[in-house]
Amino acid sequence: MKTERHADWLFERRIAHRGLHNETYPENSLPAFQNAVEHGFNIETDLYILKDGQIALFHDSDTARMCGIKSRITDLTAADLKNYKLRGTEYTIPLLTDLLALADGKTGLLLEFKSLPFAGRLERAANEILKDYKGDYAIQSFNPISVLWYKRYAPNIFRGQLAAFYKGRRILRLVTYPLKSLALRKLNKPDFIAYSVADIPNKYVDSARREGLKFLTWTVKTREETDLALSLCDNYIFEGFIPE
Repeated sequence: MKTERHADWLFERRIAHRGLHNETYPENSLPAFQNAVEHGFNIETDLYILKDGQIALFHDSDTARMCGIKSRITDLTAADLKNYKLRGTEYTIPLLTDLLALADGKTGLLLEFKSLPFAGRLERAANEILKDYKGDYAIQSFNPISVLWYKRYAPNIFRGQLAAFYKGRRILRLVTYPLKSLALRKLNKPDFIAYSVADIPNKYVDSARREGLKFLTWTVKTREETDLALSLCDNYIFEGFIPE
């Protein structure tokens, strides 16, 4: 069980968004994760709990975009995943246990919990899998309740609050304002914030920074965004290029 309350590693190496993916290696695939390890980058990935309680590494709520078959990821079991090929390749949706075996402490893992609007089942299952992992990892989520779960039940794990402005999304302001303003950070006490690069700088980040919180931004894809991230942030999550 990890006991430290710091994560220096998270800010020392750039973070590959969904692994170091490209036209050959699909996002959130084992070869994309291996590619990140070989290039010396930390890995960011997404966690969903499957129907059988195992944890898949997948971004979308359904498999249509990545696999060409529309199924809700949470309706699948680990055994089902062999039928879901990523972007027409031979690679299938991996499990969290697959990533831990591959990474094996060679690089840091930034794990995003996909548990909106509730939290608990995914977090408990992940914590059980991760409790004996010896490598570096941190957790983050858009869901403040997921971050709060870690504060209460695994307070030794470095945790982060994801946020964005949610422009153009049909979500009630009653929901979006507390999320974008980081208003619940007094409750769930994140160690860092991870804000959309499209929405910085902003007053909410400035306020959190004055309280001493570390600051990541996502997802950096251009030279201009890289320059912005370097000027404002402690580190950034990138995609589509190899940082210098």
